[in-house]
Amino acid sequence: MRTWLTFVAVMVWASLLVDESSAFSIDYTCTGAMGNRDIYNKVSRVCDDCANIYRLPGLDGMCRNRCFNNFWFMICLRAAKREDEIDKFRVWISILNPGGAW
Repeated sequence: MRTWLTFVAVMVWASLLVDESSAFSIDYTCTGAMGNRDIYNKVSRVCDDCANIYRLPGLDGMCRNRCFNNFWFMICLRAAKREDEIDKFRVWISILNPGGAW
């Protein structure tokens, strides 16, 4: 019970940090996201779909970690049946994360 209350308290605190009035949620690890909102939304959609498929808490955040340059994004790409588009996603992620290795 104590763990559950701690979890709820952390989630409430984290939700207060999110600016709901903003039309665009910024992932600060993606330095190229501001000028490329359409690309960010396309790539981010994979994480949303994956979170809906697996229903694991925090999976969407793990997928977006390091500007989508992680193992979880690859798992989500496969789960969303979009692995045939991997080259396109690599280009998009390199635009969102200039200088980052894929």
